[in-house]
Amino acid sequence: MITAKDALAADLAKLTPARVRSASVKELDELAGKIRHFLIDTAAGAGGLASNLGTVELSLALHRVFESPIDRIIWDGGHQGLTHKLITGRADRFRTLNTLGGMSRFVSKSESEHDVIEASHGGTSISVALGVALAKALGGDTRSVVAVIGDGSLAEGMALEALNHAAVATHTNLVIVLNDNSSASSPGFGALHGYLRSLQPGQTDPEPLFTALGFDYIGPIDGHNIEATVKALERAKSSTQIPFVHVRTEKGRGWKGKAPEGTGSVGYDEVAAAIVSAEMERDERIVAIAPSTLDGAGLHPVFKKFPDRAFDPGLEEQHALTLTAGFAVERCKPVIFFQSTFLQRAFDQLLHDICFGNVPVLILSVRSGFAGADSPTRHGIYDFAYWRGLPNLRVLYPKDRHEVERMVRDELRGLLSPTIIAMPYGPVDDIDPSVRDEPAAQFKKPQTVLTGKDVTIVAVGHKFKVARDAAERIRNKGVDAGLVNLRYLKPLPEEALAEILGRALRVVTIEEGVLDGGVGSAIAAFAADRKLKVEILRLGLPCAFIAAGKTDELCRLHGLDVDGVLQKIREFWKLDV
Repeated sequence: MITAKDALAADLAKLTPARVRSASVKELDELAGKIRHFLIDTAAGAGGLASNLGTVELSLALHRVFESPIDRIIWDGGHQGLTHKLITGRADRFRTLNTLGGMSRFVSKSESEHDVIEASHGGTSISVALGVALAKALGGDTRSVVAVIGDGSLAEGMALEALNHAAVATHTNLVIVLNDNSSASSPGFGALHGYLRSLQPGQTDPEPLFTALGFDYIGPIDGHNIEATVKALERAKSSTQIPFVHVRTEKGRGWKGKAPEGTGSVGYDEVAAAIVSAEMERDERIVAIAPSTLDGAGLHPVFKKFPDRAFDPGLEEQHALTLTAGFAVERCKPVIFFQSTFLQRAFDQLLHDICFGNVPVLILSVRSGFAGADSPTRHGIYDFAYWRGLPNLRVLYPKDRHEVERMVRDELRGLLSPTIIAMPYGPVDDIDPSVRDEPAAQFKKPQTVLTGKDVTIVAVGHKFKVARDAAERIRNKGVDAGLVNLRYLKPLPEEALAEILGRALRVVTIEEGVLDGGVGSAIAAFAADRKLKVEILRLGLPCAFIAAGKTDELCRLHGLDVDGVLQKIREFWKLDV
């Protein structure tokens, strides 16, 4: 028996850009209702649903006016693009969202000719679209290029740089569409947000900001009124200037249900945030900063408790990090939360504004390692490789909740230089409460859990559990196996490490990061420099973009589960383990 859900999916599987272009406005309104119902049924757990529910009518209007893929529609980040994916023939892949090898919830050129870039970070669409438009102009191609950007991303430095260039590129057929839902990852913030909110439909005075820059400002338009949005886009298409179409949408439109239930588990970020909150109560000099990542870092309680000392500057990762340098100048103790993938965007600021000045800032980098079923670009597997060569920077990686608590508390009470505490994605491990009472001098050294002369496993952060279980199975085979929890990654604890490497015939390093430039590479280089007589097997990830998927699936796929570790040890040394 065919259910109503199956019938809806079958109907939307026939959806094409040509069907949208030929449909009447009334038919498009009906189609919008079907699409919204389908998205709620199929993508509720995929992340970014609320933004996508706000762009259903806008997506239909875009495909009604522009002929994709001949006309290019370039979405910013991808949180707005699920209806676009439906229109371009991907309805049958929605059941694979958030699965290994499944359809990405972001824009991916590997999926369709209608997607021209890989996009999972905001603020890039105008730059990409302008480059495409300029290239088309060079070749005499008069087809349109449309950049769709959210109001949160519009305030990013890169987007403003692109606007500055785009306004004077009047010989191109670039169209900029602002999807204004008054929100980014966190609620809208700042002067630009306030300005956009102040603009009224049908106002008699010319819009001053974008018009003064040279854009043909059109709006604000009700982005859920397909007829009005189509008319605005048609006007934009024939403009002799660069049109800037301001469309207002409602994030989460049509969603009447409750928010999906959580797993009930506590993450590393929440444990760290609780310690920050306690330390902020004890020390008034501590300030907390989070560039629009309150949800991803468990920070809502901190911001609610300390509204005057907690700052969310929006999606401006570069500004947020350099902002901490200003706080430090006035002898505040800044602690800033980043998801690993977004800290990568502030590399220049980390190097020049923080490390070069040896600024005492505590950076809590969450989602280090695999980031789950998100996007290949969201994995935090490249972190140590680019942190390793930065002077003055210290890097710590706890194995469980007790080490997180100890590290965050200790660093906030004795912060002297740039320090990163990396934490993985997923539920926090609860392994060893005894570290709370370790003397400070002992805690700053690697933790030797087991000594063994045949093979010693050195674990980085949350890979400790895998290393522990592997060591136990090796010992059960009669092989003398040791186990070390590294804890402090940069600078390497050289004297303690020399002792550990000096008493083992073989050493295995395990990390959930790329091997090129990783912790294992640092340890191998150290052993070579010291001329230590030890064989080292480095276990980690290839220098590649790893597919999105559940962490346990990805660990199994790349040999970072217990069975994979033992198999690689057997192959490398021919040991019976």
